[in-house]
Amino acid sequence: MRVIPIMLAGSTLWGLYWLPLRWLEQAGLGGLWALAVIYVGATATLGVLARRHWRDALAARGRLAGIALSAAVSGIAFGLGMIHGEVARVLILFYLSPVWAVLLGRVLLGERILRVTVPALVLALCGAVLMLFADAWRAGDGRGLDALLPADLLGLVAGLAFALTNVQLRAGRGLPEPLRNLATAVLAAPLAAAAALALGSPLSASPTALGVALLVGLVWMSGMISATQYGIARLPLQRSSVLLLFELIVGAVSAALLAGEALGPLELAGGACIVLAGLAVVWGRGRNA
Repeated sequence: MRVIPIMLAGSTLWGLYWLPLRWLEQAGLGGLWALAVIYVGATATLGVLARRHWRDALAARGRLAGIALSAAVSGIAFGLGMIHGEVARVLILFYLSPVWAVLLGRVLLGERILRVTVPALVLALCGAVLMLFADAWRAGDGRGLDALLPADLLGLVAGLAFALTNVQLRAGRGLPEPLRNLATAVLAAPLAAAAALALGSPLSASPTALGVALLVGLVWMSGMISATQYGIARLPLQRSSVLLLFELIVGAVSAALLAGEALGPLELAGGACIVLAGLAVVWGRGRNA
């Protein structure tokens, strides 16, 4: 079954995504500008793949605009978190997205809340508190909300925006797949560039760095978007969600081996709570689909 290898490949690319991002940062192409160039490349590739569906795009422009906006926020927040934070922490906090998706599905689509949702939400929030305040508790300095790391907040925002994107994709499942893939990338580049300009961040990078960022978008970003959405559209919810966990494993292991990032016991306990909560929600929804 070729769907599973394709989805695992997509999850692997997402888990290793921090590598080119940090290389570009060290090469002088700042986070927002790097993301802008990467998404220009991804939009070009996905735009070519969706070129036969422009009439569908015009007919569904409102829904596609909503998908594009939430996906852009998710992609930018996730990318900045990968650059400036600990990879495993950002990925685990991002994995709160299944819980957010269930709540958003209830609000936006009128989907039924399952019995497992409330205890899963409590478990997930307990896990998030363990992860977010682990450093403060270890230091014993009594810090409150000021103990939160910016990258942690980026992971939370990315997961919430990703959940909103998935809810909108479920509502628009009748749209052609290449068009949905394009929608998840098309708005990220202009938003990232606008944010960089608003913050006064200059675009000063070598042609090599710009070329690498564009290539990452043309091949890497477009590939992992297409692979992941291909699997989600063709596999049962439970199986695709478990396969998406491979992203977390690849990211955590690669960051530990290559960047010396390791989670402490509190972070591991919090991460386990979040992952278990996400899986409980996904499996509960799958059985009642």
